[in-house]
Amino acid sequence: MKIGSSAPDFDQLTFARDARTGQLLNVTDIGNTVDVDRKTVKAWLSVLQASNIVRIVEPFWPNVDKRLTKTPKIFFMDTGLVCHLTRWITPEQLRNGAAAGHIFETFVVSEILKSFMNAGKSLRDVWFYRDQKKREIDLLIQEGHILHPVEVKMSATVGKDAVKNYSCLEGLTGYEIGFGHVVCQTPDPYLITKDVQAIPVWGI
Repeated sequence: MKIGSSAPDFDQLTFARDARTGQLLNVTDIGNTVDVDRKTVKAWLSVLQASNIVRIVEPFWPNVDKRLTKTPKIFFMDTGLVCHLTRWITPEQLRNGAAAGHIFETFVVSEILKSFMNAGKSLRDVWFYRDQKKREIDLLIQEGHILHPVEVKMSATVGKDAVKNYSCLEGLTGYEIGFGHVVCQTPDPYLITKDVQAIPVWGI
C-alpha cells in the first residue's frame, strides 16, 4: 500500500491501531495484520500523530542513548473513536471485555496528555516505565530530576500492591521519586502511602 492508496486500506490500518491502543507499539505486527510493509505503517502513523489522533509515549530510560532503542506505547486521543472503530459500543463490553483495561488506561492517559498540551507543557516530560524484568509503571511525569509515578487501575479501591513497582525507581542516578498517584474509580481521594494518593478518574 502506498501513501496514495485507497481509503479502505487506511481504515484497516486504523482499526489495527485502535485494537492496540494503550499497548506497546509493534509496527511489524500491525503491518502483518493488514498486509503492508513497515515503511507504510510508519508513514500512516506519522499522519495520525500529525492529526493528533494518536500520541506516542516513550519509555523512560536513565541512559538517553538507550531510550531511542526501546519500544514506545501508542494511545488514541479519543476513546469514543476507538470504541466506534472496534465495535466496543455497549457498557457491558467496555466494563467486562478483554480490552476494558486498555480502554480505561487510554482515556486516563489521553486526558493527562491533553491537559499538558492545554497548559503549554512539553509532552516530552511524560513517559512510561518498563524495565528488563518487565516491571511497569503506567506513566512517569518528569519535573527536572524529579519523577512522579502514576498508575491507572479500573477498580474503585486500590492498596499498596498497586504501587509496588514504584520502588523500581529507587536508586536511579540523578533522579528523585516525587509524590505519586493512582488514578482509579474511587469516589474520593485517599492516601495509599504517605507519598502516594489514589485519585478519582473524574479528578484528572
